[in-house]
Amino acid sequence: MARNRRRGIGEIISTIAFFGMSAWLALEALALIGTVPQFQVYGLFAASLMCLLGGLRFVIVEIVNAIKSARK
Repeated sequence: MARNRRRGIGEIISTIAFFGMSAWLALEALALIGTVPQFQVYGLFAASLMCLLGGLRFVIVEIVNAIKSARK
């Protein structure tokens, strides 16, 4: 059962911040390739991925709930 509720302004701002940080970290990792050790670049890409998932947290919850309801 999907709940349609409006997101608060704080949730919207944090989502935008997650996406912005994800993009910035990915670009920073790309800029540092070849100048720093590889594990630092991989760490930045991992942080970028985590921020991307943080930005998609509401979408992920909806997908998980849809899968749960389909299994019932």
